[in-house]
Amino acid sequence: MTKAVVLLNLGTPAEPTPKGLRDYYKYFFSDPYVFDMNPLARWALRNFIILPFRAPRIAKDYAKIWTEEGSPLKVYADRMQASVQAEFDKQGSKVLVRNAMGYSSPFISETMAELEQAGVKEITLLPMFPQYSSATTASVFAEVNKAASKWKEAPRLNFVKDLFSEPAFIRAWSILISSKLESEAIDHVVFSYHGVPEKTIRSADAEGVCNFGECCKSITEQNRYCYRMQCVQTTEAIVKALGWDESKYSYAFQSRFGPLPWLQPYLDEHLNALVEQGHKRVAVVTPSFISDCLETLFEIGIEYRHAFEEAGGESFVLVPNLNDEPAWFASVFEIANKHLAYTL
Repeated sequence: MTKAVVLLNLGTPAEPTPKGLRDYYKYFFSDPYVFDMNPLARWALRNFIILPFRAPRIAKDYAKIWTEEGSPLKVYADRMQASVQAEFDKQGSKVLVRNAMGYSSPFISETMAELEQAGVKEITLLPMFPQYSSATTASVFAEVNKAASKWKEAPRLNFVKDLFSEPAFIRAWSILISSKLESEAIDHVVFSYHGVPEKTIRSADAEGVCNFGECCKSITEQNRYCYRMQCVQTTEAIVKALGWDESKYSYAFQSRFGPLPWLQPYLDEHLNALVEQGHKRVAVVTPSFISDCLETLFEIGIEYRHAFEEAGGESFVLVPNLNDEPAWFASVFEIANKHLAYTL
């Protein structure tokens, strides 16, 4: 067996407890791709603020979304891996499919070591982050390269960097949205994406083309890996597949923290503005995630829902993520199978 597909993700706490969060945050808040700051400041932030104070507080939030099988992200990741592996097996293809996580088990280093032991020579890396970002995609790719550099014989690697534009990804979302909203009386649909600091976008803008606006209306060589552009283009591709006009939808960004300006519009402010405009029956879709997690189930499903209703909203529908939808699992297999042919 010489080929493999690795489904990459950041990871999730092993348990919804202060210990579980501290174990997870030790890795997460040590990543320079996520926290681009002086190493000493990053160490102080992690050890004096995050581990003693943030971990116990966020553990309570995780407990509210935890399932009998465990973390939703891990549950859906395992189901996806099993489904895609079964498809390859059904076709008689000798391909190993594995999960790998940046900050939790199975760690990228562990998965890569397993693949070397299995005699794998070619690997397609498929990140479960639809839009490219240094804090997610670049981080896990760096870990893969680090692990591969330790192999006795370096494997051939193919990094999939454009999940957001894969037709199968767009098709899966359009099928899901159609099925979940067909019976709902909705005034407006918001596509919500995980925010990043504007500083992150500017630092990656080597061509100096970013103005956080018109530059995102098309994909060019200059903005090819711009996270904001990819979010905008994800929205446009999905609504085109659905046949919606621009009055039916908008997009916003969630999950900001700290004093720096993040990508706008901010979801909480945007929802308030929609209520003021008379859109009191709103649905939220989250295409920067492929499975439900703390940011979707708790942050949007509980916190933002409550704020929306407090502002006068009447109906708030959180469209479930792709999770374990059959159309999504079929799409992942299609994408993986296609890219296996292009392994470098």
